[in-house]
Amino acid sequence: MGKGKDLFGHFNDLAKAKGPQSEESQYAGVLFQALLMVGERRVFELLEEADETGKKLELETSGNAADNSECPSKIILVDKD
Repeated sequence: MGKGKDLFGHFNDLAKAKGPQSEESQYAGVLFQALLMVGERRVFELLEEADETGKKLELETSGNAADNSECPSKIILVDKD
C-alpha cells in the first residue's frame, strides 16, 4: 500500500504545481472523490494496479435515467489518453 500512497501524493503534488484548471488538478479531484467513496486502502490498491497496467482511475455514473444524478456510482480503470 506504500506505493499507492506515494502515487496519491505524487498526483496531488502535480495538481498543486499545475494549478486548479489543469488536467492534473482534475485527476487529483477524481482521486479525492474516489477516496471518499471507497476509502484509502482501496484507492491506493487501485492506484497501484493502474500504475502496473498503464491505466488511470475514472469515476462512472450509474447511467440510470430515472436517477438523473451525476453522482458517481463506481470507480473503474481506463486506458490513459
